[in-house]
Amino acid sequence: METRGHAGGGAASKSNVRFGPFELDPWRGELRKEGRRIRLQEQPFQILQMLLESPGEVVSREDIRKRLWPGETVVEFDHSINAAVRRLRDALRDSAENPRYIKTLARQGYRFIGEAEVAEHPAPEAEPVTAVLPENQLPNPPAEPAPHRPAFLHPRIFIPVLLAAMILLLWVGAWYYRRGARPLVAPLHPLMRLDVDLGSDAFNRSGPNVILSPDGTRLVYVFHSKLFTRRLDQAEATELPGTEGPQAPFFSPDGQWVGFSSGRGLSKVSISKGQVIPLAGNGSLARSASWSDDGGIIAELNFRLARIPSSGGTPIPVTELAPGETAHRWPQILPGGKAVLFSAYRSLAGLDGATIEVVSLRDSRRKMLVRGGTYGRYLSSGHLVYIDQGTLFAVPFNLDRLEVHGSPTPILENVAYDMALGSAQIDFSRTGAVVYRNSKIGTGLVTVQWLDESGNTRPLLPVPENYLSPTLSPDGSRLALTLSGDLWVYELGRGSMTRLTFGGGYSNPVWTVDGRYILFRVLSQRALGIWWVRADGTGQPQPLTRSNNPQLPWSFTADGKRLAFNEQNPSNVDDIWTVPVETGSSGLRAGKPELFLQAPFHERGPAFSPDGRWIAYQSNESGGYKVYVQAFPSGHGKRQISDGGGTHPWWSRNGRDLFFQTNGAHNQLMVASVQERGDSLLIEPPRVRFDKRIPTFGSAKSYDPAPDGKHVVALMPADTPEEPHDRVIFLLNFFDELRRRVPLNAN
Repeated sequence: METRGHAGGGAASKSNVRFGPFELDPWRGELRKEGRRIRLQEQPFQILQMLLESPGEVVSREDIRKRLWPGETVVEFDHSINAAVRRLRDALRDSAENPRYIKTLARQGYRFIGEAEVAEHPAPEAEPVTAVLPENQLPNPPAEPAPHRPAFLHPRIFIPVLLAAMILLLWVGAWYYRRGARPLVAPLHPLMRLDVDLGSDAFNRSGPNVILSPDGTRLVYVFHSKLFTRRLDQAEATELPGTEGPQAPFFSPDGQWVGFSSGRGLSKVSISKGQVIPLAGNGSLARSASWSDDGGIIAELNFRLARIPSSGGTPIPVTELAPGETAHRWPQILPGGKAVLFSAYRSLAGLDGATIEVVSLRDSRRKMLVRGGTYGRYLSSGHLVYIDQGTLFAVPFNLDRLEVHGSPTPILENVAYDMALGSAQIDFSRTGAVVYRNSKIGTGLVTVQWLDESGNTRPLLPVPENYLSPTLSPDGSRLALTLSGDLWVYELGRGSMTRLTFGGGYSNPVWTVDGRYILFRVLSQRALGIWWVRADGTGQPQPLTRSNNPQLPWSFTADGKRLAFNEQNPSNVDDIWTVPVETGSSGLRAGKPELFLQAPFHERGPAFSPDGRWIAYQSNESGGYKVYVQAFPSGHGKRQISDGGGTHPWWSRNGRDLFFQTNGAHNQLMVASVQERGDSLLIEPPRVRFDKRIPTFGSAKSYDPAPDGKHVVALMPADTPEEPHDRVIFLLNFFDELRRRVPLNAN
């Protein structure tokens, strides 16, 4: 292992450096923890500064000797260095046996193993901002009459000015928070609201997609399946590179890092440097997490909660599922780091029987706080808030006793939330600011509609629900889909629905060619592989394939003898496989799977052409997803179909049209005419088939062409508001609103 010489006075030594709750100020010669100065002698301070000048690299004991005792100084430095490092570890609450910051390398030296960031401090003199005047106070009139014009500012001027005023208020709130102001003593300010257009068209379903930094001065949000960050006093956003496919982002306590989950597992990205560091992967299904002040992370991994160091490492279980439970989600580490708030579910997709609970990190004892709620969050106002049917409720919460008291009070209606997973599109800063999406703008509920060639719609299942994966039977008389995580079959002629599975956690139904069976995926680490069930509802689900990796069925050849499916390999990348399938008296039986397409990209949604000679699929090899076609089984003749983005390809029954969805703001259904010319395909430029927005839901297909070639069954948004679906709402002084409406001393 290489070591590096240190002469001191480098660029890094001239800037403040943050790590965990600590900040080193080389100009003042101070080490601070959460703003409080830590007493540290000169030699330990110098060693810490050397380590932070080259984090991750070895600092040799000889380098330390030269720094602490330059020139010809004679000293017993081995013992002195050991003593100085020991004092440094004591100040950082670190240990040589289980280091978080300083690791000893025998006979070599020391290495800083934590995450170090150069601290960005605002300039001493703040730029002037426009003050927000009370309603009863008007500015002085101008000396000369101004020309008549509408009383509006251009959005590019108005929004930054208003956001600048808002950030000033947030900084004041943060100052009060740091000073430890008593919330019941401070005057209660009125609730303020601000609607902001983020320009985002990629809100997904899993977890909140817009979050606030702890001090309330910065946003992070999902845009085009990537993370972007934006300070509230600025109009422009910055992309955080390497964050493709993010879900449920969450801030570090110091606001310098953002954690997020994706198909690669759990990762974190630096706000200032854009550096992405994996935390937990290897196929782990990570959907939500929380970052504590002491540097630990509690995350939902494979439906349970686990503890992960913020530097990454092996997850340590925190909770185990009780009898009847299927998932623990949406953790929040409570102040002090001694307990975790979380939501427990009895269905992998649905809120029936959901509870909000708290678990002690000391002895793993659990306590139920709220029955029938989801997405619980403790706020520093002294309240527990949670979602129930799109309404935010608040109830006083005793942090010491971990108990709620009094009756819950509805505070905020029409909060967008996910009926299947229990997440809500809302986030809170420590200073009392809130950002959320209104459920009346871009609700996640959908209806099932018929679309004809002219683009006219006709309701099929008009009652709004969280339907997914509508798939017509080969004869077009039945519709398979998922509803609240279970598989159902709808009889088009009779208008009746038959439930095939119970308990939730099932997805992506695929009909066999004879219409007797439905293949599907089970969202559970205990049931990886592809399963099947009889389409008439008789019998129990049975496994078709077994695997240690998640598998997703997609399409059959026209003769029903071969199935194309996705499998996630150990590198968390999706490959395309096919497998022979036989039908017998006892049901379905699979042969040996064969790899069709493997690349260092996600290759998804393999759809056989009706003659079985081609496979259409989507790939992100160019950065974003596009649709491609390759010959089967040779893999020759690769053709790109979509010029822009494209997902979820599917063939018409006659093989003359290839459908796919755009993955931008409009989510339109496209079609490309296809003709075979010997061993090649003649493909015309894609055109818009239906000028209506068809929502996308991850790996679940949102449409299916009918056998007649003239109609398509598709999911449609349950409402079509005139307002754009990419707006969020800010609330300022929200904690004061809670204290006003839900007093902590209420009985």
